[in-house]
Amino acid sequence: MSSVGRAHAGYAVIFFLILAGCAPRILQLSAIEGRPGSTVRLPMEYLVGWPRVEIGGVILDWPQLKLRSADPGRQDIAGEDLIWIEDKVLEFQVPDLSPGEYTVIIHDDKGPPGDPIYAFLETTAYLVFPPVWPFVLRSNQAEMKLRVLP
Repeated sequence: MSSVGRAHAGYAVIFFLILAGCAPRILQLSAIEGRPGSTVRLPMEYLVGWPRVEIGGVILDWPQLKLRSADPGRQDIAGEDLIWIEDKVLEFQVPDLSPGEYTVIIHDDKGPPGDPIYAFLETTAYLVFPPVWPFVLRSNQAEMKLRVLP
């Protein structure tokens, strides 16, 4: 491989690592468990869009979720008014599922639920501003395990 080829490969690896580093991330590493109806609180970083949670085939959209700032001094601010880059705590109720272990997928959607025009315009605007590319051109989901108790 020529030195130019190695340089391009190196840039590609660095670009990939930057994109992967800005994917939404759950900060709590311990297992989560709860009964249907109990509240789950997940501290997260890089959750910059409109969250949507998928558990065992059940989708929890924005109205069923609560988003709070991880900063105790900003707890009174509504979820939709939080700064896009700040760390957040995502709260949701465990849906009515049979006992067992489930994969929870937290989607970080670009734009409000059901509004593809907003998502398209927001993504286009961000693509014009290169410093935010790592947050736009990245994985838009995080996963964790949830044990539903009887």
